[in-house]
Amino acid sequence: MNLSAALTRRLQIDWRIVAFYIFAFAAGGVVQPFLNLYLAEVGLTGAQIGVLQGWTAFIAVLVTPLFGLFADRIQRHRLLLRIIVFLKGISAPLLLVSSAYSWLVGAVSLRVITAQAQDAIMNRLTLKRLQAQRQVNFGSVRFWGALSFAGTSLLAGYFARDASVGIMFPLSAMMGIIAVFFAGALPKQMTARLNNQQRRDLPPRTVGLWFILGMAFIYTLGLSGVQTFTAIYLVKDLGADNAFIGLMGAVGSLAPLPAFHLADWLIRRIGATGVLAASFFLSIFAWGGLALLTSAPPALIVVTLQGFASALYLVALVILLGQLSLPQRAATDQMLVQLTIPGIAGMLAQPLSGWLFDDLGGPTLFVLDAAIVFLAFMVLLSNKKALNLEAVQ
Repeated sequence: MNLSAALTRRLQIDWRIVAFYIFAFAAGGVVQPFLNLYLAEVGLTGAQIGVLQGWTAFIAVLVTPLFGLFADRIQRHRLLLRIIVFLKGISAPLLLVSSAYSWLVGAVSLRVITAQAQDAIMNRLTLKRLQAQRQVNFGSVRFWGALSFAGTSLLAGYFARDASVGIMFPLSAMMGIIAVFFAGALPKQMTARLNNQQRRDLPPRTVGLWFILGMAFIYTLGLSGVQTFTAIYLVKDLGADNAFIGLMGAVGSLAPLPAFHLADWLIRRIGATGVLAASFFLSIFAWGGLALLTSAPPALIVVTLQGFASALYLVALVILLGQLSLPQRAATDQMLVQLTIPGIAGMLAQPLSGWLFDDLGGPTLFVLDAAIVFLAFMVLLSNKKALNLEAVQ
């Protein structure tokens, strides 16, 4: 598909969906790249940040399945999405109210849980809307969100270059509130509401679906350390400043754009499972490369590679869930694979990552993370054929 055709397909998407993605991702762009750096700025050690993030992962494991179950039970997915987007937006300025550890735990927990729940419900509602229009260009929709995240991240880094990284956090609330109004472009529900007997009669989850959950678990074990400590490592060990962290966030958000454009074509050629394997393969090189850095600027290359891998991972995951999961369990299964299982992995990995970072250093932590995703890559390749067969049935 040439560039003109790609742009034409993007313009065919309902502009309200585009607006929703722009504002919802803008609410994250001014916060996400700077969250752990802000925690370090107010005095938390690497071990404290690891424990805090591990705790939020634990809370997410407890809470997010309830979001999914509740959404699938009442089939009011769009309403729940609006509430979640609003809460995510206001969670960022709440961080500025106090630097007490207990307050930070609560505010970070609210933001992490709502950000994850938003992505899961949003993905499945978007896929349903596209399928209703006989479109499969999920990557084209994510394109606008990634572009918005990049712009706001760059803007936040610029304004925070000589100030606290929390200076732009209040903007997150405004962006989230605006996004709520554009959520009406998404479907109200995934399917008709079932009674108790109909829910009991649903078939059990397939082996392929459980396998995808396992892959998400192994992958997130490695990803947790990279996500939590990359910015801190660059600032403390390699001399990066806040402006560079903002630039890195922008590059990391722009890097997925070509991958989103390419993902649909790759899925047609090698299948969603093959695209998932490709994302693991790229992550091995990205995380291993991070361990080899001797200065901050080359981190932009690593972030570009990881951004490309992350886009392929997300698109493959959403498509596989659409193939392997029942519509009646759409929100529940999406949250399981995107949130609950990775949350369990993060709960285990993040405190350990904090200890490794403090005692052994960033490079050792990143090499171990790369080794873990290599394991996931090998396991996925050995089961690729069976998974593809189940997905097309």
